[in-house]
Amino acid sequence: MKVTLSDIAKETGFSISTISRTLRGNGKVSKENERTVLEAAQRLNYPVSKILRYQKSRKDLFIAIVTQFHTGEFYTSFFNGFLSSANKRNINIGLLSLSDQIDTFINKLNLKGYSAAVLFAPGLQTDDYIKILKNTPIDFPVISCSNNAQPVIDTITFDVYRGASLVAEHFKQQGYETVGMIEGPGETQPEARFRKNGFVDYISHHKNIDFIWSYPGNYKLCSGISAFEEFEKLKNKPRAIFAANDETAIGFMETAIAAGYKFPNDIAIAGFDNLPMCSFHYPSLTSVVTDYTQLADLAFSKVMERLNSHKSHQGVVNLLPVKLVVRHSS
Repeated sequence: MKVTLSDIAKETGFSISTISRTLRGNGKVSKENERTVLEAAQRLNYPVSKILRYQKSRKDLFIAIVTQFHTGEFYTSFFNGFLSSANKRNINIGLLSLSDQIDTFINKLNLKGYSAAVLFAPGLQTDDYIKILKNTPIDFPVISCSNNAQPVIDTITFDVYRGASLVAEHFKQQGYETVGMIEGPGETQPEARFRKNGFVDYISHHKNIDFIWSYPGNYKLCSGISAFEEFEKLKNKPRAIFAANDETAIGFMETAIAAGYKFPNDIAIAGFDNLPMCSFHYPSLTSVVTDYTQLADLAFSKVMERLNSHKSHQGVVNLLPVKLVVRHSS
């Protein structure tokens, strides 16, 4: 049976005239009501071509920020950076957590009224990105903000290798002769490997500083706690530790302080991402700064380029600079 505007009206409770204005893209309809109408149209299998015509007529830009969301301060800081950039550009954004149906997820965003998508999903592999490209219309821009060992989608991300080397350089300048690291989940996330490589490579090319210990963490606070428990068992303890992210560093610090250690007198430590907790924690935490507003600015610029050109992806990676903020912990 053919789906009509009346069917959508019954589904949503809106008048037929409201449904018509929404799908034509004219008249004053709130963003919330737009979303309700489009989702109902999709559920009822209203002709896709009509929904796409609606989207192409839209003058505003509605971008999906797609992540593998976990609770915690990191994603709050990440989204705030994108919100700040979007407000400057009069762009509407929505934060979504990636579902398991990666091959169809992005295409569904197109049908729900989004104009483009920015992906921040470090756990995605090359095959996942290939599926995205195969199942996403060429006039629906997609930009990645995660490092990938073999990028196939154009990517905007931070120079995490350089950030980790800055930590190693700082430790050397401070005169710490032995160092260790609490790693990120390198088996599943390439950027975790890049952080380790940047740290270890610097040390291996400089004298009077040795890498003597590492712990396989997972970016979570609990892995910092577990790392300290292993650290305590060491006969030859590193003098300074690089934690692959701030949350892990805080977990290590809190457990060490409870055991009687003082920072930096007994141990020095540095994290990565420079979340607000770094300044508020005592002692304050040295960390690598990743500016998420800057990341969003460039990602949105690339989205706009693709909206106007529909060019194919070349797997080009743009690396944003990072810097180290030195605080009491090191």
